[in-house]
Amino acid sequence: MTREANDLSFSGDLQAEVMDAVWKLGEATVDDVRRQQPRRRRSAYNTVQTVLNRLVERGLLDRDRSGRAFVYRAKYDQSEYLSRSIGERLAGASPDVRREALVNLVGDLSPGELDEIARAANKIRRSRGKA
Repeated sequence: MTREANDLSFSGDLQAEVMDAVWKLGEATVDDVRRQQPRRRRSAYNTVQTVLNRLVERGLLDRDRSGRAFVYRAKYDQSEYLSRSIGERLAGASPDVRREALVNLVGDLSPGELDEIARAANKIRRSRGKA
């Protein structure tokens, strides 16, 4: 039985490391991912292959055969992944808690980043007003 395709959490440091390698490379084979790891703690081929396949089962990666190897690609770029993960966490919260959590997140942004967020919020507000 496979895990829910919308499960956006990583179950360990190795999964996060593998995803980071795929994001960095754009597409990767098992050997490509292993080459991204520091030589002194490089995982076994089968270990990386298992992690990649689990990430495919969970809907985080796509996999296509290229000759004898599989090539893996992320279904979401890093920012989309992060926003989906945060959205998934916030979905079950009350509106007040959700709002407070978002205020806490933006509270650590620089003034320039806050301006960018304000412009994006205004754009969203205008597009919703036209709908």
